[in-house]
Amino acid sequence: MAVIHPSFTCLIGAILAALFNVSPGHTRAVADGGASYDARLKYMPPRPPTGSCRGFCFFGQQSVITLGEANRLSTKRHQLKKKVEELKALQGRHSSFTTLYIPPTKSLTDVISFVRTELAGTDNIKSKTNRKNVADNLTAILSELTKMKQIPENGVAFFFGIQEEGGSNKTIREIVVPPTPISQFLYICGREFVTDELEEMTKPKSLVVIVLIEGGKLVVGYLRGKHIELVREEDFYIIGKTRAGGQSARRYQRIRDEKMQEFFKHVAKVLAELLLDNIDNVDAIVLGGNTIRAQEFLEKSDLDYRIREKIVDRIIPVSVVDETGLLQAMKEASRILKETEIYAERLAWEKFMESLLRGEKTVTYGEKEVMQALREGRVETVMIVEDSPLLDQLVEEVDNYGTELMVFSSQTESGAQLKSFGGVAARLRW
Repeated sequence: MAVIHPSFTCLIGAILAALFNVSPGHTRAVADGGASYDARLKYMPPRPPTGSCRGFCFFGQQSVITLGEANRLSTKRHQLKKKVEELKALQGRHSSFTTLYIPPTKSLTDVISFVRTELAGTDNIKSKTNRKNVADNLTAILSELTKMKQIPENGVAFFFGIQEEGGSNKTIREIVVPPTPISQFLYICGREFVTDELEEMTKPKSLVVIVLIEGGKLVVGYLRGKHIELVREEDFYIIGKTRAGGQSARRYQRIRDEKMQEFFKHVAKVLAELLLDNIDNVDAIVLGGNTIRAQEFLEKSDLDYRIREKIVDRIIPVSVVDETGLLQAMKEASRILKETEIYAERLAWEKFMESLLRGEKTVTYGEKEVMQALREGRVETVMIVEDSPLLDQLVEEVDNYGTELMVFSSQTESGAQLKSFGGVAARLRW
């Protein structure tokens, strides 16, 4: 049942702002090896994207990332990030920590053989303490491997160690099946766990480059998932316009045109330096700022063809070419790049507020109301801002009720509006 707060009327402005784009101021998983993995294999791979279009598809062929897929992506990354932070905080001594990454392409039989060989080789470790720690870790890893029927789809990582704590030893046994495939086999013993590859997995893989252009002004930002990062901001001197007439005006305009052409060449060079080495990982490039200048840049610049073919066919008008303009462009980009998490977030929020405005009983908001509905089994999807203190608790609880969790960015317009509703809201089953 929807809960409408007494202060509901104060929120009408925010609701209308989202619906009509008006500023509010103006109005666990079981591995094949058996049930013993239930508590520890926590990060299962998300389902592959649906639809016939892979990556970004432009010129009217965009496919839409589903809300369920966006929910799983953001939730899995949050869970993995939390686990990485826990692993990095642990410290051992000498070689008491063992890290083993196994990619999905590796044969389970070969891995078991490798671990047995390493275990036999521990007899050559001079230090009695180190020898025992390494042997204990490898023995425990071998025991887990022999319970598996095959390597999980995305591979598996073992973080086993012995930590001295208050005069006694604490055993650490963490097994992680990541949300994306492990790239290479890695075995290392040391005083800390190696988490580099898992850390990379916590970052969104999609990359949209936003380029804002004004006469002599350039701003470049990277949109990863639902977060924008300012990468480059430059000023390029171009003489202003003149009111003089006759030959002086024509000469002056010619000089100005030459300077503008130099600016376009500079922009093309900057984009080449930033993007060409990693162009295959760029999903899309969005131009914005002064639409006339941006279009002129497309027509007159010597832009590398590999960059040009990534540019979408719509230029976003932005009034201010700076970091604030990037945020504005990010909002507009969410409308035209439909196969993105930010679009899915925006769509979910618009549907929520449309239902709320119509007085439907299938939405609610506020910590008390959402948590009560969740524990009654009525919540289909929870929407929560990423900096909410309630997030970790919800990550642990939602699976118990078959509820999807959608984490909103604090940078987006939708995230800012969700904060005005207490930072958490939900769509209900009934």
